[in-house]
Amino acid sequence: MTNPPHPPSTIDPDAISYVEISNPAVMNKDPLVSVHMLTYNHEPYIAQAIEGVLMQETDFPFELVIGEDCSTDRTREIVLAFQKKHPETVRVITSERNVGPSANELRTDKACRGKYLAYCEGDDYWHHPLKLQKQTDYLEAHPEAGMVHSGADIYHVETGRRLRWRPESAPGGEQDDVFTRMLTFKYRHPSVCTVCIRRDLYRSIRAGNPDNYRDEFLMTDTQTILEAARAAGVGFLSESLATHNVLPESLAHSRDVGRRIRFVESEYKLALHLARKHGCSAEVLDRIHATRSRQLLELAFKAGDVALASRASRRLQEVNGSLTLQQKLYLRGAAKRERSRPLETAIRACSILSSVVFRK
Repeated sequence: MTNPPHPPSTIDPDAISYVEISNPAVMNKDPLVSVHMLTYNHEPYIAQAIEGVLMQETDFPFELVIGEDCSTDRTREIVLAFQKKHPETVRVITSERNVGPSANELRTDKACRGKYLAYCEGDDYWHHPLKLQKQTDYLEAHPEAGMVHSGADIYHVETGRRLRWRPESAPGGEQDDVFTRMLTFKYRHPSVCTVCIRRDLYRSIRAGNPDNYRDEFLMTDTQTILEAARAAGVGFLSESLATHNVLPESLAHSRDVGRRIRFVESEYKLALHLARKHGCSAEVLDRIHATRSRQLLELAFKAGDVALASRASRRLQEVNGSLTLQQKLYLRGAAKRERSRPLETAIRACSILSSVVFRK
């Protein structure tokens, strides 16, 4: 379940109310890594998330800082039970009322003390016991790298389907190359549960780019990862070290096509904002328009949204000069609100054909 929306911009971390539940007498005072975990109504998943952190085998001290945002299920009860059992490692940041995802992120970050921040949302988990050791070793050996991420398993909770994710090509070359490849989907930005970043870099990004965290941008981690890729080197470990759970309903995934449209439109706006802010070329802007418009045209077909389909198809024609057969079928289906079996069969055939051509 997603956290209730709160405006993510112009939040003063010092003004966010919270209480910390921890035992300073037994905690390590100087952890090398702080594991940053946000949770809200994650009752089915939170125990596995915490256990994946506690099983880490390291030659350095680390802490687990859990931002628990007044869940309405048993999440808080489970989190507090782990803190009581593992007071040397677990700290809980919470409050008497829900503060929203962005404020919860900021107050949890403020509590982190490590040189490095590693992320694991309360509905994901780490399945490799050396995840922290491998990533910290990399950052210690590569001072030019601002962050490192890894391969991951993508687990679809509803169907039980598990996929192995890794980018088609590892980071390399000029720093801006990784940034622009992420912007244009040539290099999909990593699942946050695979990321370990230098804390100083993270904080400088958050403090120096308030325009990236405006209300219209529904995500908060995407822009941080993109800015980190632009500002410093990006390390990549091809081994799968973490599992990202794809839930039936979340901010990025939903059965509600309208919610999916709003999320993609927000990603679109963010990509254009960052590209223009950092002076990307017209070619990069065109690739952003093409990628996001293709997504929106398909979603418009599914929603029967003729206005959105028209806007997306016009943008595709401006960038590419024409529409593919599949895109023409999407536009026709949205315009006529036609979801006939022959039309969907033709669309699937186009998709299969294009994937075969692409592989060749």
